[in-house]
Amino acid sequence: MEQIDKTYLNEIKNVDNVNVYFGKTLEELKCVISDDGFREHEIFIKFSGPRKYEITKVNLPHLPYQDEVYNSINEIIDTFRNHVINLSNYFFELEQIDQFCSIMEPLHPTYKDEYRKIALDERTWLHIEVTPDGAAKNIYLIGQSEAWNDKLQKGFLTWDHDKSIIDNIISTFDISSFSNKHHIILSEPVTTMLEKQHCAICLCEELPDNPSVPQPICQNNACGVYYHRSCLYEWLLASAGGRPPAFGVATGSCPTCCHPIACSLLEK
Repeated sequence: MEQIDKTYLNEIKNVDNVNVYFGKTLEELKCVISDDGFREHEIFIKFSGPRKYEITKVNLPHLPYQDEVYNSINEIIDTFRNHVINLSNYFFELEQIDQFCSIMEPLHPTYKDEYRKIALDERTWLHIEVTPDGAAKNIYLIGQSEAWNDKLQKGFLTWDHDKSIIDNIISTFDISSFSNKHHIILSEPVTTMLEKQHCAICLCEELPDNPSVPQPICQNNACGVYYHRSCLYEWLLASAGGRPPAFGVATGSCPTCCHPIACSLLEK
């Protein structure tokens, strides 16, 4: 075991151009890799034995390479570095969205989060996901979206994949620029632009076991309440006597205004 430890420690010493830190034990490592955009990416590694290294955590979308067993630290670093290089467009698009838009969810966006919920106005959000190559997918509106829906449908037909996601959002919703006229979509702290909303069911802003925030789910324009998706789903199930919903979508009446409402635990 002494020889194994020496080999392991010597390998750590021979890692070049990467900062390596020990964790709670000598078998746990954190490597910090910088990319061409001067972003720092952390990768956590566990040493399980001779020529047995596993990736335990990365702050990036999960990919199959994370589940493999590697022969050396350098093999992991090379694989991870190549993966980071391939995600350059992904990083760029997320950074543009975070810079210019008011992000309602995730509460604390990271590169691991492949989606963003963007405030278009006080009652309408735009959900958009970003693929590893920087393309947009699974785009839809949340909330009272009648005024925006026609623009979004037309925008799908004219979406230009040679332009950035931000440029397409500007074109789709007829926003000439991110100016004070369209202050809702500006990148200002959400707390200063839109008052933090609490769920009308649990009366909380955040749930301890759920990172999502209350959303404007009710389609009634006169209803100004927000709900956690999970809270509304459970409420509708209980109101229906606990019967399993068809296709995973619970339906019923809004607890506040009694307008017809539907909710699924899964995003579209």
